[in-house]
Amino acid sequence: MKLRSFLGFAAPSVVLMLALLALPLVMTLWLSVRHCAPELELATVQQSGPFGTQQVTTQRARVSTAGEPIEHCRFVGAAYYRKILGIAESEAAVTAGASLPSATGATSATGATGATSATGGAHNEFLSALAFTLFYAFVTTPFVVLGGLALALGVQHITARLKGVVISAALLPFIITPVVGALAIKWLFRDDGLVTQLLAQVGVQVFWMGQAWSARLLIVLYGIWHVLPFAFVVLYAGLQSVPQDALEAATLDGASRWQKLRHVTLPHLAPLLLFVTLIHLMDAYRVFEPVLVLTQGAFTTSVQYLTYHVLLQENNPHKASAAAVLTVLGICIILLPLLVKTWREQRRGA
Repeated sequence: MKLRSFLGFAAPSVVLMLALLALPLVMTLWLSVRHCAPELELATVQQSGPFGTQQVTTQRARVSTAGEPIEHCRFVGAAYYRKILGIAESEAAVTAGASLPSATGATSATGATGATSATGGAHNEFLSALAFTLFYAFVTTPFVVLGGLALALGVQHITARLKGVVISAALLPFIITPVVGALAIKWLFRDDGLVTQLLAQVGVQVFWMGQAWSARLLIVLYGIWHVLPFAFVVLYAGLQSVPQDALEAATLDGASRWQKLRHVTLPHLAPLLLFVTLIHLMDAYRVFEPVLVLTQGAFTTSVQYLTYHVLLQENNPHKASAAAVLTVLGICIILLPLLVKTWREQRRGA
């Protein structure tokens, strides 16, 4: 293929990837190494009360002639990364020197509100989020891959009349949006939910939302239930392309069903198994919806939820950007061994 023809085919995809992936990532990285604070000024305002009107001096953000707040930004390097990782001693260590004098003697705001000042709090919070994220990713992955394979093999061997019904039912969890699916799980397992009431009838009383282990178990079960149809669809499609002549030859040679699966079917599905593993690991490391809906971070949290919490509660987009960059870096580290293995296998095959 000529270079001009190749560029004509590839250019639209490259432009979209740069616009939707690369550019936001660069902007997030740029925000994570800066600190911006609004410039404040002293202003005298009149306040009316039951005993009359009085003048009160207060601080407010200084605005430009266009009505926009005036902000001062400076480069802080890896300060916010150290804060997220628990290396910085306090929020003041991140925003040190950020106070900027104004013409009236007031100073600019120095950082996010509600930040944790102790090193141990931030450190433990990040480690806890990272630990559960890795636990969720590596526990759900085998169940998703093996469960999808088992479901695909089962559907492959049922009658044609039932296949349509079973495939449609299997796809329902994946079609439902994550928030709605998490809400469905929550309603089933709440204290007055159907599952809880049925268990209570046989003498088993579990408060699923009131204990750490049960809440985490629900998040893991949701992850398996929601992503299993994706693995099923991919692997079931792969089963349709398994060479029938190889299966027939194995049957004539006296191979059992397990031997045909091990020596014919699984090698053919190996690239798809790797693909499902890579996709699910990336998606599992960004687990957010079930944590938000089921626990609201009460008993457990994730790296993605930590970014949301920093942005919402601390109102600090710079610190949240640092957490987002660390999330992307974590995904790359998790996928690196599988990507290197795939690259080596493709190189040997070439």
